[in-house]
Amino acid sequence: MDIRGAVDAAVPTNIIAAKAAEVRANMVNWQSYLQSQMISAEDCEFIKKFEMANTEEKQAILAQEGHQCAKTFLNLMAHISKEQTVQYILTLIDDTLQENHQRVNIFFDYAKKTKNTAWSYFLPMLNRQDLFTVHMVIIPGQREGEEKWIS
Repeated sequence: MDIRGAVDAAVPTNIIAAKAAEVRANMVNWQSYLQSQMISAEDCEFIKKFEMANTEEKQAILAQEGHQCAKTFLNLMAHISKEQTVQYILTLIDDTLQENHQRVNIFFDYAKKTKNTAWSYFLPMLNRQDLFTVHMVIIPGQREGEEKWIS
């Protein structure tokens, strides 16, 4: 591959990374979703705690409350239709998996306990019109160490 091909291949990743940074910068007002009864108090409390945690605190939260983490992320994805918020949730999931690829097991364990497959929660997202959202749903299967997503 010549240098032009290498640059062209890198551009989409940079665009996605830039969009993810933009999404991360827009904090969600979870309280408004709670007040409009779109999310539960349990999910609201968990996501606010998770957002405010540093890397070490998130690690402890995931170790102690992995089931709740998967439940909250998946509930939020299922009950919120605003694209910007869905993008934010998917970016949080992506960040969580990028920090430690083994965390994918949190979602598999939750899916197993709820008698679903992990993909059953993500497949409806593929029908969305926003390409960033679709990318964030399919990319975990493309990353090294996360092959389990596509098995």
